[in-house]
Amino acid sequence: MTPDMTPQATTPGDTPEFLRLPLRQLGLRSGMALQTRRLVEGTSKTEAQFFGAIEGKGVMVGPANSDAVQTGLTTGEICIVRGFTGQYEFSFISKVLQTFEAPFAYALLAYPAQVDAKRVRQSMRTKVAWPAEVRSASEGAFRPVTLADLSPYGSMVLSAEALGSVGDTIAWKLVAQTGPTLVQLELQAKICHHSRPTGLDHWIVGLAFQQLSAEDIVRLHYLVNTGA
Repeated sequence: MTPDMTPQATTPGDTPEFLRLPLRQLGLRSGMALQTRRLVEGTSKTEAQFFGAIEGKGVMVGPANSDAVQTGLTTGEICIVRGFTGQYEFSFISKVLQTFEAPFAYALLAYPAQVDAKRVRQSMRTKVAWPAEVRSASEGAFRPVTLADLSPYGSMVLSAEALGSVGDTIAWKLVAQTGPTLVQLELQAKICHHSRPTGLDHWIVGLAFQQLSAEDIVRLHYLVNTGA
């Protein structure tokens, strides 16, 4: 996830749709990154994290830095919360019920009846750090890349060199040893996102797998579950 909560890539069949969902349906987990912003003119967003929620009672959020002693929120004010779960971008407006500094800094927000959500991925991505290989249509040999995350529908890779343009199709190859099982895959993938953010020495490339066979899907599900 990027600092502005924008996912790196979409996957085949993903059609962004705006929904009104119960907060519990998002599957938020403790430690997930959020952004909070007070609804006061001139204020900026603050990086935060989700601590937990009690349905119908409250949502606990705290500063992204665990050493911070203040939340940046004030009891009684209204704030907007934004986040990305791996499948959904979401936001909701809430009132700050109370703030705490001990034993750690966090704010208790009013539990929202529903949240605004947009589904941007068909499935959750599992974070991994596995070696993989890719080859563009104009290349004869595969080049090494690092697999940063994986789902049954796509992946994100980190590459020392540019891999092509958005919309290009490349070959993607992975050999993974998970316990006693050796899994080998060689797939076609479409480039959905391709950038090198300022300050990084590598390219971030979002890929959507193409023309998957039933066997490919079974292997990918196995790898995703094993990686998790």
